[in-house]
Amino acid sequence: MVYMDGDNNLESYIALDFANELAALGSNRDVQVVALADRTPGYDKSAGDWTGTLLFHATQGMTATPENAVADWGERNMGDPQTLIDFMTWTKSTYRASHYALVLWDHGGMWRPDGTMWDTTSGDGLDQDEIAVALASAGPVDVVGYDACQSATIEVAATWRPYCQAIAASEETIGMTGIEYDLVIAALRANPALTATECAVKIAESDASDPEFSAVALGADYDALVAAVDQWAVALTAGLPVERSAYASAYRKTQNFYTPVNVDLYDMAREIQAQVSDPVLKACCQSVIDALMAVVLAERHAGNKYADCHGLTIFWPQRQQDLAWYDFDYYPTMRFAQLTQWDEFLTAYVLSP
Repeated sequence: MVYMDGDNNLESYIALDFANELAALGSNRDVQVVALADRTPGYDKSAGDWTGTLLFHATQGMTATPENAVADWGERNMGDPQTLIDFMTWTKSTYRASHYALVLWDHGGMWRPDGTMWDTTSGDGLDQDEIAVALASAGPVDVVGYDACQSATIEVAATWRPYCQAIAASEETIGMTGIEYDLVIAALRANPALTATECAVKIAESDASDPEFSAVALGADYDALVAAVDQWAVALTAGLPVERSAYASAYRKTQNFYTPVNVDLYDMAREIQAQVSDPVLKACCQSVIDALMAVVLAERHAGNKYADCHGLTIFWPQRQQDLAWYDFDYYPTMRFAQLTQWDEFLTAYVLSP
């Protein structure tokens, strides 16, 4: 299931990804390929300039044009969880399967509200709480992929944990290629019995042109990672009076990305461990490192610029204006914040003297 939000400046890539990748092989008796695609009226005149939200069952050689659509759902808000619910529910009832993979195709902006699945016509995005609402209603999927920037975050993964076994996404921004669906479909055709974790690895490995892509398991080991981060947050907060300058020094050395407050979790723990003197805090850093390594199924990065990537990022702002700029008021509402004291640490770190 590919949820293609092209109701924005990515519209022109809808037809390209569909023809060159989704329909390069298309569906067969073992693997059904379904896409819901929305466009911006009048933005791109290619492929018939259709203006609705079209539902496609991809077959080999098909193009994304109105006459090839299974249905036209009219103008739909891709940032509304009900649209995602309708798409998942329709697909599951029409193409019953042993396993389901869902890909969100659009811009990505970590966990930020309105940062992902931005629908220009409706002025709305699909936020973490809304994703949870959709999954609670439409039911779980085996694996989720993000064909969207900066979505391999521990916060995003926490949203999917109750409903999904594995996630494939990028820590960094991605370009026009992103997930190469033809390669994933070929792998599924070759082995329709791929597990969720195996499928997540195939999704991650398909994108060989972007700076970073990873696959992460969302089972009991992920719960252990969240618990380790919770204990780490408590230790970091307790260490603030003595170790604040060490934290700041570690931040300057930690792998970050297009959004500088989005940092590699493993590298953050490693750099803090190297800077602080407290043995308890050092041990908590090591626990995070070990727990992260237990959930990362695959991670690929390009060049020395991304040498310290390890598969998942975490939000680590440095200034009060960062909290406002990145809509930190929303952060405590997310499942990750409710499971850990990371938001309490951030508040103390940024706002306390």
